[in-house]
Amino acid sequence: MENDSYIVIEGVHKNPNNIDTIDENTKKIHGPFDQKKANDFAKGLIQKNIDNFYHRAWVVKEGLKIDDICEECKKEDESVKQNLIMHSYKICNSCNLAKRIFPL
Repeated sequence: MENDSYIVIEGVHKNPNNIDTIDENTKKIHGPFDQKKANDFAKGLIQKNIDNFYHRAWVVKEGLKIDDICEECKKEDESVKQNLIMHSYKICNSCNLAKRIFPL
C-alpha cells in the first residue's frame, strides 16, 4: 500500500483541461487521502457535477509543486503538467517516449 498522501482539488475552470485556470472563489481542497481514496473521491465529485462542463476535480500528490519542469531532463515543457494530471508522473513527453523505447 502506498504511504503517499494525495489531495483532491475541485472547482470551476475557464479552461477545464488546465488546472491553472481554476476560479479561486470556487476552489475547494479535500484530503489528505491515500491514492485510491483520492481517486474514488474525485470520481464521485466528477459524477456529482457531470452537467457542469467547467467543473473539475484533480487528484494531486500532496506537497508536489505543480510546474512545467520535467523531473528527468529538468527542462520546462507544457506536457509535464498534462502528464502529471493525467498519469500522475511529472515527466515530459520526450522523456516518456525515451523510457518506453529504452526502458532501463
